[in-house]
Amino acid sequence: MLDKNPDQHSLIGLHGVKKYLEKNALNSILCNEPFVKAVFLAKLIEQIDVPILYLDFDLLYSGYVNAEMLPRKVNVSLFSPLKNDWNQVLKKILMMVLKEKSFVIIDSLNGLYNLFDYKDVGRLVNAYVMLLTFVAKESDSSVLVVNMARKKDEEEWVLSPSGRRVVDAKIMTNLYLKKQNSGIVVDITRADESVADSIKVI
Repeated sequence: MLDKNPDQHSLIGLHGVKKYLEKNALNSILCNEPFVKAVFLAKLIEQIDVPILYLDFDLLYSGYVNAEMLPRKVNVSLFSPLKNDWNQVLKKILMMVLKEKSFVIIDSLNGLYNLFDYKDVGRLVNAYVMLLTFVAKESDSSVLVVNMARKKDEEEWVLSPSGRRVVDAKIMTNLYLKKQNSGIVVDITRADESVADSIKVI
């Protein structure tokens, strides 16, 4: 079980991760363990003071919050879009981001893909992410895309379980979450996927 009680070391680690996230309007998390992802996001959210717009496609985070296994924060607005209301939800979020500096979490990219059954869904999803990022820049906001992914043949990251390629954007910071003993370590990766920094956050 992961340690859920933050100490000074974990707060320093989370502050370090936040500094990386503040460098770009678009950032990405790669993780292959759902619980690790949920715990990390909960810890990160605790350190963010601006409004958080949480697009919860896989309902994992919402489930933990509703079950009171994770705390509910007043600055977090949870959205669980479906195919028939996605356009309305997206429009609402874009207006909220334009109004004030915000932190948008797309959890997860896998779930966003699953909303659509178009042949060229990858291009469509990429367009949505880029639109959110473009609007975010107008208010100095940030977009964090969460990917449940795995390494394919040690060459590229692909979404699990679909095998689709992760959104390709050279301008974003990539973070890889991994469980280490009873904690979580975040690897900050470069464009060539080599590790630029490794931070223990929990």
